[in-house]
Amino acid sequence: MNSEKIIFLDIDGTLIDYAQKLPDSAREAIHLAQARGHKLLISTGRSKPAIYPWLFELRFDGMITGTGAYAEFGGKVIFESAIPEAQISRVYTYFEDRKLGLYEESNSGLYGNRYFLSETARSFGVSQDVAAENLLRTFPSLTFGHPHYHLDDNQVSFVMNPALSKAELEKEFGEYFRIGTWNIFGKGQGFGDFTQKHITKASAVAILLDKLGLNREDTFAFGDSFNDIEILQYCQTGVAMGNAPDELKAVADYVTSDVTDDGIFKAFEHFGLI
Repeated sequence: MNSEKIIFLDIDGTLIDYAQKLPDSAREAIHLAQARGHKLLISTGRSKPAIYPWLFELRFDGMITGTGAYAEFGGKVIFESAIPEAQISRVYTYFEDRKLGLYEESNSGLYGNRYFLSETARSFGVSQDVAAENLLRTFPSLTFGHPHYHLDDNQVSFVMNPALSKAELEKEFGEYFRIGTWNIFGKGQGFGDFTQKHITKASAVAILLDKLGLNREDTFAFGDSFNDIEILQYCQTGVAMGNAPDELKAVADYVTSDVTDDGIFKAFEHFGLI
């Protein structure tokens, strides 16, 4: 077991709060851990273009994005898995035919379909101008009004709608996709996503460790949501945030305080990482 650890950090609700702010204590913990020689990597459901540019100023050693569909280390691509055209075409056609909102997530950009903005406005009870402002604050590279799918998607997210049943989506697309729900603006489930069923954050960690010759025994994973369950179980030490659901806390080795209550710093301190 090495004294230098490999630390995987989720973004929303773990590293940053739901006002899209990085607590000063988390920033300090990252700098102190880096000074001790630990390797720090982002591990997020966001695709690479959806990550706030200012987060890269923290000089992470690498990243896992798209819930495990893409990984890089030291600026080099380690692993990438795009959704096959036949599958993305089926999803896109299904939503377009029903005039429902989705956006594609790829390494080239974030692409909302023709109904994504209006559906987001409807879902949150705001005007389209306000919806666009909130979305662009969270996803600065997001664009709207795309009438056709792209070929390099890692995953697809959509706006929850009374006309959409998760059970129906799982019946229609469950052979290839995992259907999840999430929210960028706090608790509740305002959005859903299609992620590739054979891929998780944990599977990406396994590939990354193997290719880099690193040891699983030296890994920590921090998260707050359902898509963090596998990575917390896989890594040697899994840490759930205090604001995480009970299902994640149940599989964690340790539960720290909320993201807004210095959760990252307290956990780093607890495990002697800083």
